[in-house]
Amino acid sequence: MKNKNLNYYITKYFSDYLPLVLGVSKNTISSYRDTFVLLLKFIQIKNEVNINNISLSYLTNEIIEEFLIYLETEHNNSISTRNQRLAVIRSFCKYLKNRELSCFENCSNILSIPLKKAPQASLSYFSVDEIEILVNMPNSKTKNGFRNYVLLLFMYETAARAQEIADLTLKQIHFKDYSYVILKGKGNKERNIPITEDLKEVLIKYIKIFHIEDQDDYIFKNKNNNKITTKGIEYILKKYIEEARIKYPNKFKDNFSNHSMRHSRAMHLLEAGVNLIYIRDILGHKSVITTEIYAKTNPLIKEKQIIEHSKHLNVEDKYSEEDKNNLLEFLNTL
Repeated sequence: MKNKNLNYYITKYFSDYLPLVLGVSKNTISSYRDTFVLLLKFIQIKNEVNINNISLSYLTNEIIEEFLIYLETEHNNSISTRNQRLAVIRSFCKYLKNRELSCFENCSNILSIPLKKAPQASLSYFSVDEIEILVNMPNSKTKNGFRNYVLLLFMYETAARAQEIADLTLKQIHFKDYSYVILKGKGNKERNIPITEDLKEVLIKYIKIFHIEDQDDYIFKNKNNNKITTKGIEYILKKYIEEARIKYPNKFKDNFSNHSMRHSRAMHLLEAGVNLIYIRDILGHKSVITTEIYAKTNPLIKEKQIIEHSKHLNVEDKYSEEDKNNLLEFLNTL
């Protein structure tokens, strides 16, 4: 086992297994890559070994456990990020143990490393009033402001992930028969999201103003006319949140992120009585169990369900006064 090289299997894992066998997206591959860059550098420094000559013998549960501690203490990763890194390493170990029998025991030990329990993070979402304020914060009379207005409106109405918005091209938007957009989510899974007449009109105007004609053109671009990034989307959102906080000091109290727009749309649909199954499809969740977190978090939904399903119980008295007296007499004889 000492003569085996880890780099060979990592290369095959990324070049063949992930894209060709599992069919994962480029974004997923990039995320997995980051984990292995950190892991290989960690092994290199810890063992003073050339990064290109790391043998499989270094892939042990002790090394991985030390690496996970390093991520939290030295790299300042959250528990959630730490667990995501471990999930990537687990995936590789499942791949490796079936292809290199000498690694079977080490991989099995790594697969037994548990995920670390993390406190349940609360969902941050905007109220309906806050959404209306936020979407209208950009000065839509300017070209840049109009782009930001359309971006925020699209984020909310479609409940799209930031990466899905960054990747959005003209061919994914359809106005014939009925209006909808095709969003490409995790694992390259597509879902059709109907859009309102208002969003349709805004998009048509936007596409015309920005001269988006090629079907492969990205819808949202930065000032350099390049595809917008998730960091760019985050910057725009936070910019208008800060401006809104100044203008409306009693609102926007939570710590918001790109996902807050997505959470907000789900919460507002739920409050409007839309079935969880449809909300699941809009969000692109695999299971409705994931979507149920919105029902569990929203206090208005909880209160509504309690009121609707609570019934006044008219309990009939099963015992007459004579029966009760006889029962007491019986009990006193015991």
